[in-house]
Amino acid sequence: MSAKEALIFDVNSGMSIGEAARKHGVARSCAYKWVRRVSEAGGLRGLEEHSRRPEHSPNRTLQVHVEELLELKRRHGEYGPAKLVELLARRHGVPIMAASTAGKILAHHQLVQARGRRVPSVGQPEHSPYAIAGAGDSQTTDYKGQFRMGNGQWCYPLTVCDPFSRFILGIVAMPSTHLVAAKAAYERLFREYGVPRQMISDNGTPFSSAISLGGLTQLSRWWIELGITPVRIAPGRPDQNAIHERMHRTLKAWIVRHPRKDMRAYQRTFNAFRLDFNHVRPHQALGQKTPDTAFRPYRPFPKKTNIEYDSIMAVRRVNDNGEIKWHGRAIFTSEVLIGTNVGLTQIGEHVWAIHFGHVRIGFLDTTANRVWNRLPEERN
Repeated sequence: MSAKEALIFDVNSGMSIGEAARKHGVARSCAYKWVRRVSEAGGLRGLEEHSRRPEHSPNRTLQVHVEELLELKRRHGEYGPAKLVELLARRHGVPIMAASTAGKILAHHQLVQARGRRVPSVGQPEHSPYAIAGAGDSQTTDYKGQFRMGNGQWCYPLTVCDPFSRFILGIVAMPSTHLVAAKAAYERLFREYGVPRQMISDNGTPFSSAISLGGLTQLSRWWIELGITPVRIAPGRPDQNAIHERMHRTLKAWIVRHPRKDMRAYQRTFNAFRLDFNHVRPHQALGQKTPDTAFRPYRPFPKKTNIEYDSIMAVRRVNDNGEIKWHGRAIFTSEVLIGTNVGLTQIGEHVWAIHFGHVRIGFLDTTANRVWNRLPEERN
């Protein structure tokens, strides 16, 4: 017999409720409650524990909002709770639930995937080798890793973004990384959105060449002619272009979820991804706003290019062999620069800095009569 049942037995045997409460060491109010429940239930089943859940909870999430959340998750499978609650708030004009609440609801319906344990990084993170002045200043570019389409052929998505606003200017399905198609894609984007001050890329094809003066390629030469400064991250350091790489992770998940057969079909799904990324997907770095709210156009595409040099520079023409004439000697510079002028500025007794347009691309060592990418003391 439980303590509750013993108290009820004593009361039914004629003992007062107050005396039974003292005997069994409970408060009088508790004893009266037990007696009342037994009386109302007509037996000892009235002593069973009642649910402590309140009959009315003003903070309880409405089922209609739960259903909306689940519908948004099914539509935007890669979105997390914070982004989904932002979409709900946009839909209703007011905040509907906290991200933590949304996370619990999604977990209850098994619609979230637990993250793996994060390994702490070693040492302090390094800063990127460039600065972004604000909206309409810089662009980042890369090829998202190639993959095979449904027809067995390769696809190389060329991506161009604004790192300030996270706005994706273009995702172009390419059959390769060849220059001609890449240049045509950049020209379309430059004419639509404008020309940036600097273009940030890695050291791969067609952005850079390991054997060319200044790492120049025909593509980066054209960028300089448009007034763009090519900026390359350090080899093996994709973290220096972290914003672009993070977008690639999201794009990769989209590609896995939307397999397609050929290049044309993938271009359609890339366009859909870009529309969602720029105009629907909230971004934490933007205060859960969309990239289109922070994007600003760049300077207009120039009608013609004209590279000029300061009057204090020694200007030399690069001939058909990629050489310049220097004090009667032919010195090889780069085949990429054939047909252009370079400007030279003396920076030491036997060393001249070589510029192509506004960009320094290397150095001329007059003692060795040859050009270098770095100064002699930097090569040692």
